[in-house]
Amino acid sequence: MATRTRLDHQTRQHQIVEAARDLIASGGLDALTIRGIASKVGVTEAAIYRHVDSKEEVILLLIQEVEESLFHAISRATRSDRHALERLEHMLQLHVSYVELRQGISFIVIAEAAQFEEPKVRSAGRRLVEKYLSLVSEIIAQGIERDEVSKSVFPDAAAMIFFGMIQSAVTRWLFDPSTHPLGENAVSMWKLFRTSLEFSGEDSNRYSQEDGMN
Repeated sequence: MATRTRLDHQTRQHQIVEAARDLIASGGLDALTIRGIASKVGVTEAAIYRHVDSKEEVILLLIQEVEESLFHAISRATRSDRHALERLEHMLQLHVSYVELRQGISFIVIAEAAQFEEPKVRSAGRRLVEKYLSLVSEIIAQGIERDEVSKSVFPDAAAMIFFGMIQSAVTRWLFDPSTHPLGENAVSMWKLFRTSLEFSGEDSNRYSQEDGMN
């Protein structure tokens, strides 16, 4: 008689995350249930409960996986030896590619995390967003120091606009991918966003005058 090999905890949790992503992609977060995960993985619900305690813990694992995979995907864009605007544009391109590859699951999970009453889920979602905003803000602040970004720009506010720009494009794309292609919309929005950050001649004149008065 064939015996079924019991997988280690880490491998089983990886399967649970993959199954959860498939369920969300096909039916939204309402489709995410322990029963559905068990069916996808091909085990009993009891077997799933040996590795996660609840649906909330599955969401926590999803957020953790999004954080690790997303920041790995955009790590190539964060090298500090490149021009700030090039880093941001590359980061945008990599993020959009990441979203398309994963069918927008990351934004769905983050949005739903904000609605959970479970403090751990809300905290994990908030931490992920704050980490992303902090990275963008840091790139912009470095650009200001190097005269690559206008000194009139507020890094934290610009970071929120950058994140919101992607979020709005993903939202429209999820509703109607054919009418609102994510890549094309991202390119258009980047051109507008870049204009708001660029170090202009007016900046040079203004700060030269201020240096002269000091």
